[in-house]
Amino acid sequence: MIQNEEVPQRSPEFSAPASAVTGDSLTLSRIFALLVMVLLNMGGMLFAQTTAATGSIAGVVRDPSKAVVVGARIQITNLGTGRVMELTTNFSGAFNSGGLIPGEYRTHITARGFKPVEVLSTVLVGNIATVNADLAIGDASQLIEVEGSALQVNTEQPAVQGVLNQEQIENMPVNGRNFLDLAQLEPGVQIQDASDFSSGKDGYSSVSFGGRFGRTARIEADGIDLSDEIFGSTTANIPASGIQEFQLSQSSLDVSTELTTSGAINVTTRSGTNDLHGEAFGFFRDSSMAAALPASPGLFEPFQRSQYGGNLGGPIIKNKVFYFIDAERTLQHEQAPVLVAAPFQQYSGSFNAPFRENNLMARADYQLPKSIRAFYRFSYFQNSFVANGGAGFSIYTGKNVTRSHVAGFDFNTGSLSHSIRFGYLKTERNISDANQGSGLPLSNYPLNIQMGNTGLVTGPNSFAPQQILQSDRQVKYDGSKTAGAHVIRYGFDFNRIIGAAVVPLGSLAPSLVTNIGPFEESFAQAGPFPGGDTNPLNYPVEFVTLSNGLGYLTPYPGFGLPAGNFPYDRFAAYLGGISKWKRNLTVTYGLRYVRDTGRSDSEFAPVPQLNALLPGLGDRVQQPNASFAPQVGFAWDPTGTGKTAIRGGIGLFYENVLTTVAPNDPVLRTRVGDVFLKTPTGCNGAGTPLPVPVSGGVLQPTFCGSTTGGPVAIGAADNQIAAFQRLYQASSPLNLMAPNPNFVGSLLDQGLGFGLVPLMLDPNYRTPRSVEMNIGVQREIHPGIIFSADLVRNVQTHYLIGIDENHAGDVRYFDKASAVRAISETNQSFHCGSSADSNSIQCAVAAGAQMTDYAGHGLTSSTDFDQPCGVLFGYPCAFPGINPNAPPLPFLESVGRSVYNALQTKLTGNLQHPFGGVQALYFQVSYALSRFENDGGAWGPSGAAATAVLADQDFGPQALDYANPHRYFGPSVLDRTHQLSFGGYADLPRGFQLSVIGHFWSPLSTSLVVPNTNLGPGEIFRTDFTGDGTVQDLLPGTHWGNFDRGIDASNINKVIANYNNTYANQATPAGSVLIQSGLFTLSQLRALGAVAPSVPLAPPGQVNLSWLRAFDAKISWSCKIRERVALQPGVGFYNVFNFANFDLPGAALNGLLTGTAGQINGTTRAGHYVDRVGVGTGVYALGAPRQIEFQLRVTF
Repeated sequence: MIQNEEVPQRSPEFSAPASAVTGDSLTLSRIFALLVMVLLNMGGMLFAQTTAATGSIAGVVRDPSKAVVVGARIQITNLGTGRVMELTTNFSGAFNSGGLIPGEYRTHITARGFKPVEVLSTVLVGNIATVNADLAIGDASQLIEVEGSALQVNTEQPAVQGVLNQEQIENMPVNGRNFLDLAQLEPGVQIQDASDFSSGKDGYSSVSFGGRFGRTARIEADGIDLSDEIFGSTTANIPASGIQEFQLSQSSLDVSTELTTSGAINVTTRSGTNDLHGEAFGFFRDSSMAAALPASPGLFEPFQRSQYGGNLGGPIIKNKVFYFIDAERTLQHEQAPVLVAAPFQQYSGSFNAPFRENNLMARADYQLPKSIRAFYRFSYFQNSFVANGGAGFSIYTGKNVTRSHVAGFDFNTGSLSHSIRFGYLKTERNISDANQGSGLPLSNYPLNIQMGNTGLVTGPNSFAPQQILQSDRQVKYDGSKTAGAHVIRYGFDFNRIIGAAVVPLGSLAPSLVTNIGPFEESFAQAGPFPGGDTNPLNYPVEFVTLSNGLGYLTPYPGFGLPAGNFPYDRFAAYLGGISKWKRNLTVTYGLRYVRDTGRSDSEFAPVPQLNALLPGLGDRVQQPNASFAPQVGFAWDPTGTGKTAIRGGIGLFYENVLTTVAPNDPVLRTRVGDVFLKTPTGCNGAGTPLPVPVSGGVLQPTFCGSTTGGPVAIGAADNQIAAFQRLYQASSPLNLMAPNPNFVGSLLDQGLGFGLVPLMLDPNYRTPRSVEMNIGVQREIHPGIIFSADLVRNVQTHYLIGIDENHAGDVRYFDKASAVRAISETNQSFHCGSSADSNSIQCAVAAGAQMTDYAGHGLTSSTDFDQPCGVLFGYPCAFPGINPNAPPLPFLESVGRSVYNALQTKLTGNLQHPFGGVQALYFQVSYALSRFENDGGAWGPSGAAATAVLADQDFGPQALDYANPHRYFGPSVLDRTHQLSFGGYADLPRGFQLSVIGHFWSPLSTSLVVPNTNLGPGEIFRTDFTGDGTVQDLLPGTHWGNFDRGIDASNINKVIANYNNTYANQATPAGSVLIQSGLFTLSQLRALGAVAPSVPLAPPGQVNLSWLRAFDAKISWSCKIRERVALQPGVGFYNVFNFANFDLPGAALNGLLTGTAGQINGTTRAGHYVDRVGVGTGVYALGAPRQIEFQLRVTF
């Protein structure tokens, strides 16, 4: 049960931060303010207000001479609820409804001496329905009726957006009843399985705009935020049958839109009407009627899903009080396959993965006097599951529960329009291990092991147990004021977000990751356990991560937890206006301000120990207080007929920095409280132990290599590694009053580093932001058919990427004297004298010395030891960085940059009786030609990211090059050059209906990465090709995302051969410095194994990343049982043609050039099955093998 949360009490160490105003937006803001003044003093017509939860009706009334009619009476009626709003036109002849809930409306216009006009129109969320009327002279009894088109050219707004309504959601073949699936019909939009974001997000989806991962897409329902502020995506699913409309905005977002730089989803839920209406439904699918899931030969993976529910709505008091209730349940059974590549294919198998989801929504609407509309909605969401988070057999059980309350008021007072929303949301997640005792391969093993990219991951789950809680109290106001020929818009919103978490990652077992390459396979073939290289226990211990067993993010209690509570306050306000310079030219402008506190940890005091190493690095983190975001746009109807719109806009938008980007920054800044998770690296490669800090000293791992300094087999060290973690956890008891042993100042005082993964925020923190631009045209090419084309550009800056600010290992800071000392000490250890001359080196080489021996005496960077070499050896490392007395100083800096450019086109049609045999036809076809590029990313000290998710720019990746973070700028891992999507439905004779959805998307990209050799210390002499201190670099001469973007399976061997002929067996920049300094010769470096490795060629038949191809169809038949009751059986075919799909972001061909299966230089068609798309988590199934679903719906 979720406990009442408590606001944390700050300890005395927290003092009020000094004002840290960033001025980069001020000049833009002054320019914008001047622009507003100019616009307000120019002539124009009235424009309407929309918000995230409403639409509006606006128009101009004119007489036969085209003069405006002042004082005409406007009566707007909601046809569903009977709500009536009465207005009059102003001196410009214009009227503005203010915010209206989406639905069907009748606008009745009267003026003395003219025939009345009545127009039927559809109001869409976030859109303005234009109702212009040219009155004819005549008697008031002669009514002129006009039926508006279901599709209209938007001649009023510059936004690139799309809206789908309840009818389209219900009629099209939405796979798994996941309403977000329809978002993919918009150009440039993809859907992501949110389990890729975090374990426990199973069953959720998120929307990827413009190649971004979808973490920070803003999701709102009825004007209130549903976004997950910790990991991204949403906190709850919404029942598909409870949705009235949802809007997707990609560029020129409305000024009232909350924090996001990628895009926003605005959902409005259904309400009751004067007519009793409802439905009951049941959907069923089973593996016996589906294509086989990807599985090893001889294995059958059964699958079954049932979805059922219903809704009911109607009046409590006609024209006054209404209700709507919706309930939906998903029950799914699955034997989830785990596909493992060679040489471990014998472990391929499956695990039992049940999934349950319950959705409940209840809403009441109340029509108060004076046209005031009020509503209240309660929503309950729960899911439970067994899943693996992409981690093979390392499975967990999870449960999510979210409750939300929303209340709102919409009303007009004279020339003022008001929309008020109140929201309260509370969500809880719990995860526990399900691997131990399950009988799965190595389920009771004392370690969690991951064997490269083969898919073999097993042992206790590293993400379990955990408990995460979050609440969001929100108040939001949107208003507008009619001021002469303009509408002035204004509003504010405030969020009080409180989270609490205990996430003891890796607490059940240490985590061990070993690459699979020629070196590792050769080592494994020699034993010592049966099976040779097919037995994972024969492989060398390489990267070991430990856990202290704690996991609170702060020392403050709340939500029933003894610690882990963290608050955020977000305040935003905006002022804008909308004017018509002419009847056919609309100009919009706005200025939004946001202040998001708690994200930058600016409440923590400065750290003088950091300032002693690098001046300014220990200063208080800047709190951004000047985040002003101006925007301006236009929509021009060149013909004045409402059939063409040329639109464009440009604006500055700020991003939401999720908790997961820098969750451990407080861990390192808090002085009191031994409550924090610490996951130190015990082994940084074979034979490379790192000290593990504990209170009063350090623990020194002895399991990273053999006693002679060589690698050691996993199976020979497993119990020792597990025992070491138990000792480490025993040294780290929970104590709220004890000094924090992870405090960065204390670690530095002990001569220790604070880890190699960037976890701390640089003091010059700035909120990520984007400049969004679009220019395009929308045209009605036939009544009911609209075509649009837009050029869209989004340039994001200041996103967080990790950089070692000491630049340890950078060749620019080479210390020759320390290098000579390290060489001398090494030579002496091989009884070759104390000299550093060439003869002594040759003596050591002859005695068996390797570069790991020289590096072990300091001929390397402090990154190999996570502490200054002076502490270990009494003299600095040869490549010590800026300050030779400092360890690596990894910080998250606000320097990332990305660019999205696209041509987005869309053709939409809504036709009645378009041709013989079809009574009605709705369709939408979209195409995007795009390129999304960013700086790329790594995660952790081992080099370029092994999976797409770890390179997500909204996740705080590590820079690929510390000296030049933009060096490898190129296509993002989620970039798709071509995206063609289509969908629609046709009403056929005799009650039949056919509907389809299809997607054909070009492949993702990946990068060519030279793998870490894992030979031990001194890796900068082997895989650092730029001399910046990072290792496992991209293949020289390539850029981020180069594979399938210029390099592919047809020419990869040419590229690899060029590398092998040019770079392999040659000195890296670090080695070249040693040669240029006269310390080593190239032949000596080769003898020491201190040169770049060769890379295996791709095998014949190497595959590329694959296109995504999907075609879904549904056929149904509607039969009326009574006048108002219809029975609708149907059958859905998902992936009708059973296209074999591969390489979605969570499991795609990998760019690490090891030459093994699953890599871009080791995968033939036969071995590509490990990346074959199966059934995702929950109801997510994009690209899955064909499934057939039987449906039955009763409506009334």
